[in-house]
Amino acid sequence: MEEALASLSSQKMGDALEVIVQDGDIESDCGQSDALNRGFAKARGKWFFWLNADDVLLPGALEKVQGEVFNAEAQRRREVEVKGKGRVGELTWIAGDTVYLDEKGMVKDVRCDARWRWWFGKRMSVWTGGPSAFFRRELWERIGGLDTSLKYVMDIDLWTRWAKAGVRFDSLMCPVWGFRMHEGSKTMNGKNRMEQREELARVDAIHGVSSMGFWRNVTRVASIIDGSWMKRKYDSAVLHNKHWKECKT
Repeated sequence: MEEALASLSSQKMGDALEVIVQDGDIESDCGQSDALNRGFAKARGKWFFWLNADDVLLPGALEKVQGEVFNAEAQRRREVEVKGKGRVGELTWIAGDTVYLDEKGMVKDVRCDARWRWWFGKRMSVWTGGPSAFFRRELWERIGGLDTSLKYVMDIDLWTRWAKAGVRFDSLMCPVWGFRMHEGSKTMNGKNRMEQREELARVDAIHGVSSMGFWRNVTRVASIIDGSWMKRKYDSAVLHNKHWKECKT
């Protein structure tokens, strides 16, 4: 928790950053999803994101998000002006990449989260780590928050519901979130692996999509074509064994 809060205070966002600490174990028997929903219900800002107690936000991440949102909306405004018709659509959802950290906070790998594909939400679920995504309040309120019945893949379910509703995300194409790997983590604990797979299969069945099989392989091929696979390899080589505090977004 101490490093998670330190990573937030280092973002240099001043009063623009509102931090809400919500404990799902003490205040609720409904788990992480319920705790996050209750935390967001208290939030006053226009943009939301969450951070787990054992993870970190990389230095400069929020400044990068802020810049990308401004640049993306400025570009859309220019396109409308040039074409002379249409309207400027607001950017509502943006996702970055993830660095995997050991217990000491050293980088061991980089994962390039999902680039937008037309088949996300149609043929397969959207895989991107929860704390690597940033989204507008109105999107959360209009389409809905986290399913409190889910313990492991509540983020995948949320993104897939948004994608099925026709919302697309923009990609930051750089790491923003540090995911700490340790046996105490419910995601990394091998004892939970079967339960995680069963929950993911249940979510896929609800949405009529598939996380594995043919479309997963298509996504792997697409990542090679669009360069995101090489980007992951490059970032992994550059950041390997660096402490997360040295990994400026």
